[in-house]
Amino acid sequence: MKKNPWKDLKRGVLFGTCFAVLVLVFTAVPGQAQQTIVSLSTPELVEGDTVYATVNIENVKDLDAGQFDLLFNSDALRVVGVENGSIRETEIPVQWREADSKKVRVIFNLEGVTGVNGSGQLARIGFEVIGDGESGFRISDGLLGDTEAKSIDTDWRVAEAGGVDADFRGVEAEGTQRATPGFEIVFTLAGLTTAMYLARSEQR
Repeated sequence: MKKNPWKDLKRGVLFGTCFAVLVLVFTAVPGQAQQTIVSLSTPELVEGDTVYATVNIENVKDLDAGQFDLLFNSDALRVVGVENGSIRETEIPVQWREADSKKVRVIFNLEGVTGVNGSGQLARIGFEVIGDGESGFRISDGLLGDTEAKSIDTDWRVAEAGGVDADFRGVEAEGTQRATPGFEIVFTLAGLTTAMYLARSEQR
């Protein structure tokens, strides 16, 4: 009985496409589960005390550099200093300056380190409580870069979108979602699977 090559081709394409879609789905899920999170631990304010706001980080991979601004209520708080953070056993050396009376900018670069993984603290910002009122703490202009100078997909908690310091624009900006295999990879997998299917059919 003569085989129908078009029928075999359609079966192969369908099988290959389904296989490629499954690969796409299973490779996308782990990336979503391990998204990097930056959050802020804020203290209770008591006038006359020195308090610290801690910038925490979770699930980071290949961290190399970063920056963020911490906004605050200048009627209640005055910046007194910024302490280095740490992830596992690696210190995060920070540089900082007061961008204005209501904002402190923190920048760090892990020179000589081949990327840091895990969870910890990016920095601790110290304040003197000088008056009554809410802290007004808010993170803005946050950006993390990896060892390939690409932006790390990050969920900035208590964050406000904004621009990026010109000193840190060398880091390539990407979308807010971590990249997953694109259509080129899907079609490549589909084509490869189809070719394997047809080759086996000819051997029967």
